[in-house]
Amino acid sequence: MTDPTDTHTYHPDPVQWTEDGREYTAHILGTIGASPDLMRTDPALAVRLIDEQLAEEGLDTPADEDAVHRLRALLMCVAGEFMINAHEGHWAWTVDPTSPLGGRWVVTGFPHPLGQRTHAVDVPGLSDEAVHTPPARIVDIVNRAVQLSGIRVFVS
Repeated sequence: MTDPTDTHTYHPDPVQWTEDGREYTAHILGTIGASPDLMRTDPALAVRLIDEQLAEEGLDTPADEDAVHRLRALLMCVAGEFMINAHEGHWAWTVDPTSPLGGRWVVTGFPHPLGQRTHAVDVPGLSDEAVHTPPARIVDIVNRAVQLSGIRVFVS
């Protein structure tokens, strides 16, 4: 049980977390000369443009620990925003006793075209894996997230 007087306890706020990610993604898009609303209007193009810019500037292969942290944050925000805008998910906090914070952020709530159950996706975890296996590409994170979520229908 968490001590309510402990000021160091993490109190997740999904609304603020979502807004921060959305604002950061809009800022990144504006910085590269794209419309800040592109992630809402054309998420696939937004991902492609950001991935191209990261590769062009060599930022997809971080050189030091500060660059790793910055890239991880960018990947997480952009991939999360893609999953929200392209696949109707949302950020949620899930309890995880192995985490130092007692939980972790996931993107979840995806509708399935056939009404089947979908799965929450640990987008921050996928982003962390990506920065440690360069070059880190948002499209790879998104593809893996879609696969893990179970939102696609495959017919054989």
